[in-house]
Amino acid sequence: MQTQHSYADDQQGKLYLVPTPIGNLEDITIRAKRILEESDYIAAEDTRTSGIMLDRLGIHNKMVAFHKFNSKEKAPELVKLMQEGATIAEISDAGMPVISDPGYILVQECIKSNVPVVPLPGPSAFATALIASGFDGQPFTYYGFLPRKASQQRPFLEEINASRATSIFYEAPHRLLKTLEQMVEVLPGGRQVVCARELTKIHEEFVRGSLEEVIQHFKEVDPRGEFVVLVSPNTEEKTLDWADLVKLVKEQVAQGVSKKDAIKQVAKSQGVSKNELYDRYHQEGAK
Repeated sequence: MQTQHSYADDQQGKLYLVPTPIGNLEDITIRAKRILEESDYIAAEDTRTSGIMLDRLGIHNKMVAFHKFNSKEKAPELVKLMQEGATIAEISDAGMPVISDPGYILVQECIKSNVPVVPLPGPSAFATALIASGFDGQPFTYYGFLPRKASQQRPFLEEINASRATSIFYEAPHRLLKTLEQMVEVLPGGRQVVCARELTKIHEEFVRGSLEEVIQHFKEVDPRGEFVVLVSPNTEEKTLDWADLVKLVKEQVAQGVSKKDAIKQVAKSQGVSKNELYDRYHQEGAK
């Protein structure tokens, strides 16, 4: 067990998790700008992209590249600097660090070494899209980027299909239509979907409609910009029986998902006891 007091020792090195604008530079907070200006180092996922943003803000502190290809090697080096008293601000390409970037590795190393981790609130693409989607914001499930291969996407889409929560994921423009067409093989065509792009920028746009309508739209209009895709909750009254639930687990296992993860995902999406589904699955397997 560990208890952290972020400001117990102002002389101690710290890791600040600093959100940056997702498009509109005016979304930088006063506190975020101050921390970036005062930090000894800024650990950035892409130093070129972040360098342009920081230059526009008038911030010229030393930058360190910290991305998925060097995170495991670089994290101990950064922790050592903080143990020696340095303050490091970790930023993503845009939005909240750690969300869809390797920042969690640095956070884990800091926690292990008793280096304070101080999060700042700020811009987030999926939260920004959610509040304007028109869907119920509670509960919601955020998936990050779905796997690229259709066979690997399917278990996630089946979970989204059954989920009673609003489902959210990111998608690149060149893969958007293919992903939507994969979705319609699992979800009913009438399911409501929102595709939000260019959030906070001048070309910000929300495409709202049924899955079939949205697919048709993007067959006629080329997708441009990074997308946040939101899927409305499943509101069908039908409740699956245990045999159907076990079948869902078996389908996911057949597609390469571990038994443990498949049971966990199905139980969560259907609102049933994970332990009871585990027992039912193994009883079925014994027959």
